[in-house]
Amino acid sequence: MTFCSHVEGELGFVPGAIAVMGKWEPFMRGERCLEEVAARAAAALALVEVLGQDPSPYLLSAEGKLRGQPRPGCVIAAEILVRLGAERSRIRCWPGANQTWVELQVLDRMRRELGAGGLALITAGYHVGRTRFLIRRLRLSDIEVIAADHPLVRRALARLDPVRAGQLEQIVDRGLRDGMSRGPVALNEAAARLGLLTPAVQQLVADLIRGRARPDGAGMFCPELPPGIVGRPLKLSELLR
Repeated sequence: MTFCSHVEGELGFVPGAIAVMGKWEPFMRGERCLEEVAARAAAALALVEVLGQDPSPYLLSAEGKLRGQPRPGCVIAAEILVRLGAERSRIRCWPGANQTWVELQVLDRMRRELGAGGLALITAGYHVGRTRFLIRRLRLSDIEVIAADHPLVRRALARLDPVRAGQLEQIVDRGLRDGMSRGPVALNEAAARLGLLTPAVQQLVADLIRGRARPDGAGMFCPELPPGIVGRPLKLSELLR
């Protein structure tokens, strides 16, 4: 059974785009947030590299510039992806979201504008259930969400060259957390769950906690990144400057 068959059996499609979902909380350490984003980026690249499609799936990100961020979260995600070896021409950003409800709509719009077909979302394990609920609530089709340490990702890592697999697996493992058992994450998820049924409440909570980030006036773009970034070691502290 080919890896593409495994993916199609799990997701219902072979993705034409893979999204690295954002993670920025002003009450958490910046490096801790970026460890989670890096884990999602590493998982996305493991899938891209083993799928072996030509052209490869687009890599999408939609987080805006939130409170305390040095630049939009989607651009930081793009920097991480490129440092990990992603093909820069396949990356697309749209800095329009400060919460999952909006992020899903922006990502869906991005993949439709690109004509990418199915969209796989990569996030943290504690965030999968709420994201799936919102996908159903928004009635989005050909979109599925998995955790950065999902068995599909582990299977992809096992098929890579051992050196490459070790590099990406280390980053995935470093980004794992216990989810709701951790205080800040538990508070954030609890607040988000309170607003599940009312988008207006979700938006109010997100605006208060993370600051405003609206897709209005923004657009999708292939990010301009600093020269020499390819092959540079991934030092998350550098991305906070």
